[in-house]
Amino acid sequence: MENAFNLIEFSQNNILKMHEGLTIQQLNKIPEGFSNNLVWHYAHSIATVQMLCYFRGGLPVRLNDEFVHKYKAGTKPEAFVPVEEYNSFRGLAIEGLEKLKEDFKNDFFKDWKPFMTIAGFPIPSFDYAIRYVGHHFGVHQGSTVMIKKFV
Repeated sequence: MENAFNLIEFSQNNILKMHEGLTIQQLNKIPEGFSNNLVWHYAHSIATVQMLCYFRGGLPVRLNDEFVHKYKAGTKPEAFVPVEEYNSFRGLAIEGLEKLKEDFKNDFFKDWKPFMTIAGFPIPSFDYAIRYVGHHFGVHQGSTVMIKKFV
């Protein structure tokens, strides 16, 4: 499981590296033909760890519930995200990963329930869910690369 945790951490940091050198205005810009921005993709990736590993498996999320639901699948940017709020996302990413590791170690996921993703992919176990998170990050890293070309 350590490899899955390492992949999540690497992916979160990789998205931030792709943001380096961009202004908060660029991070918030929704290019023509896109429905989201770079801020949303990063926040969504953090929220999705909570949705896939906790909420969709029938367990309570471990980060701020409002944040998680604001950036879950099917949402879009609602307003300009100020730099202070954007900077707080890094702390949420770290906190979420630390709680995930701790919860795994403490067998918090013993009552986890299977579900289907929005795309129709079955997630039969927590083990699958955490591995699917890695796939999900890859999708949003690709989106980040594309959007960055237009901001």
